[in-house]
Amino acid sequence: MTATSETPSVVWDGVARGYVPNEPLAVPPSVPLHTQASDAVDPVTFEVVRYSLMNINLEHGQTLQRLCVSPITMLTRDFQPSILTQHGDVVFLGPYLQYFSNSQSLTIKWILENRAADPGIAPGDMYLSNDPFVGSPHQPDAVVAAPVFVGDELFCWVSNVLHHSDVGGSVMGSFCVDATDLFTDPPAFPPFKLVERGAIRPDLEQLFLRQSRVPTNVHMDLRAAISANLVAVEKITALLERYGADTVKAVMNRVLDAGETTMAQRLAKIPDGTWSHRMYAEAAHTGDTGTYVYQTTVRKEGEHLYVDNHGTDPQTGSINVTYAGFAGAFLAALTASLTSDLAGAYGGAYRRVHFDPSPGTLSCADFPAAVSPAGMYTMETLISLASTVIGKMLACAEPEIAARAIGPAHPAFYGMISGGVTPEGHQFIGVNANNMIGSLAASPVGDGVDFGGHFWIPEGTASNVEELELLWPVLYLYRRGLPGGADGAGRHRGGRGFLEASIPWRVPGLAAAVYIDESFPKTVGGFGANPGSVGHFRLKHGSDVRKSFEAGSVPQDFAAIGGAEAAVEAKGPALMIADDGVWEWTGANATGFGDPLLRDPEQVARDVAEGALPAAAADRVYGVVLGAGGEADAVRTAQRRAQLLRERLADARVPDGVRTAPDTASLRALGGELALAEHDGVRYFATATGRALLGPVTAGYKDGCAVLERSLRDLGPEFATHEARAGYTVRYREYLCPVTGLRVETEILREGDEPVRDIVLRG
Repeated sequence: MTATSETPSVVWDGVARGYVPNEPLAVPPSVPLHTQASDAVDPVTFEVVRYSLMNINLEHGQTLQRLCVSPITMLTRDFQPSILTQHGDVVFLGPYLQYFSNSQSLTIKWILENRAADPGIAPGDMYLSNDPFVGSPHQPDAVVAAPVFVGDELFCWVSNVLHHSDVGGSVMGSFCVDATDLFTDPPAFPPFKLVERGAIRPDLEQLFLRQSRVPTNVHMDLRAAISANLVAVEKITALLERYGADTVKAVMNRVLDAGETTMAQRLAKIPDGTWSHRMYAEAAHTGDTGTYVYQTTVRKEGEHLYVDNHGTDPQTGSINVTYAGFAGAFLAALTASLTSDLAGAYGGAYRRVHFDPSPGTLSCADFPAAVSPAGMYTMETLISLASTVIGKMLACAEPEIAARAIGPAHPAFYGMISGGVTPEGHQFIGVNANNMIGSLAASPVGDGVDFGGHFWIPEGTASNVEELELLWPVLYLYRRGLPGGADGAGRHRGGRGFLEASIPWRVPGLAAAVYIDESFPKTVGGFGANPGSVGHFRLKHGSDVRKSFEAGSVPQDFAAIGGAEAAVEAKGPALMIADDGVWEWTGANATGFGDPLLRDPEQVARDVAEGALPAAAADRVYGVVLGAGGEADAVRTAQRRAQLLRERLADARVPDGVRTAPDTASLRALGGELALAEHDGVRYFATATGRALLGPVTAGYKDGCAVLERSLRDLGPEFATHEARAGYTVRYREYLCPVTGLRVETEILREGDEPVRDIVLRG
């Protein structure tokens, strides 16, 4: 993993802007590094040592889980342990939060370049950092890194990074959506030596804890991080004593080399080309109604990837991340797609990825940009953006590589952070991470997974309702699946998300400190599928919930609950909720794949029968006509779909002089209706069913499509919004086969933005 910049004056130092390590690292001679590796390690010894290292790292994670006290770490697994080389390259990471992988690597490399001379690195030391300009995605994510020595040589590192419940700032939980810069954000500490030769420095520990509203929880979780590192150091030291440092180093090097070889082999099965995608965020801070763009482009040349964020808006408000977050999000999506079978041995794969970020942008912000809400907003946006771009790239690959596409992630971590005082008088911060229930997007080969979690945190779990009611003064009314509809529809539908409702319990009230209420969806479905869901947060004051309790019923329909519904912003201020208040928030239905009008009618009928899709949506969304018994009527469905396709083309702008590939020309499917065809010695993008030639592969396909554009809110009632909200003017553009009317691709556009040329291949 490298980063470059076309601007020579840019200094990626971790101070003025995000940190990019020097190559080679500028490590002073005062810290000698162990580099000797054995030339001959037999296969049995190699496997024993390799699995020992992997299991040491897994035990590291299990130790964190057992010792941490905060639900965000103990239950959600919002952490990551890693083993890294003496230079800070990742050898193994665990099945936890995947975008943390480069956080530890960057932090350790920064320590080697900036702390090795003074105050130095010695056996028994540990460094702590939560500085986003060094390596953390945002300030609640604190890295604790410990060196492992052999004699006087630094052999390797063990490290963990975990999310702390509160590390200060203007908002409870430290997601400071109202921040305008880092000075109104939580404090960011560059790496400092928290543990010196085995002894914790109480002055610096107290400095870190003093910032928190819940210092006891943070103290326990910080001690858990230190203890888990000690366990890993002890295990690795024992492994070195048994097999020898040179043997273990040889295994580490070969693991890295094998990962690089695997990545190179898979990249070789993807044609050279460029793939790009754009996503939007709404509201840069509390009170803002603006819309902002993030863009990621991947260029593949030979067996290497070159990644940039050109086209992203300038940094503003609190929706920024630094270079560490941008790179971590992309690497999380890439390894989940291409190298998930390497079981966390991803460091070698990173060698084939090179970043060329634009500084001063939303996804590569310079100091002093505010970044603390990134863990709920921008990091998920960038993971979703990266997985969309990677999915486009893999669609062009050989079939066994194309099948690895996983579809876009949720564009935000839906939920809320509440706070207040318990009946016993203790301050609490409730980080509701129930959206770990999640949902997975559809793929080229099938539907997404209902309530399937998130690919970027495989071990993440949601809490049981009863656990949360014990922890916080909250009572849950319901938690259930989110019905399907236009959101998430496709030839293969996206996995279903969920919604839940709650009230304050045994307290006069509490505050909703952080929440998400979107006015338009951010993720488009793959190759003609519909967008995913709009995440909502709804609040009613003066509700009649307790009267319903007295009558012996628990409300199950938010719309039917009495009370005055509050106006809610996308990223609004803290909302005070009295004991008669009630709130509901939704997760998201993930995106589908392919045109919904191509979905198997029997699958639509099955979704209706199983309660996953309202009966009225069968015709409205999928063009499927159901019989009296709920079965799909094949004849009437075919007629209805033909009518809908004709209406699409009638409303679309169809290009002049549509050409089609002759029957003798072979077509190779890419994704959905998009295909490749060779005609008169030229490779073209074409449509699979209508065989329309859309344009040479070197120029893209969109100019040859029929184009249907409308307000996004007109796509279905699931996307309706108020005229005062940002989503009211957002456009939805459908690229259609000019022969059949079937969708080739779709695009969400901010008013005034030009379309993205998203797929261009080498001739």
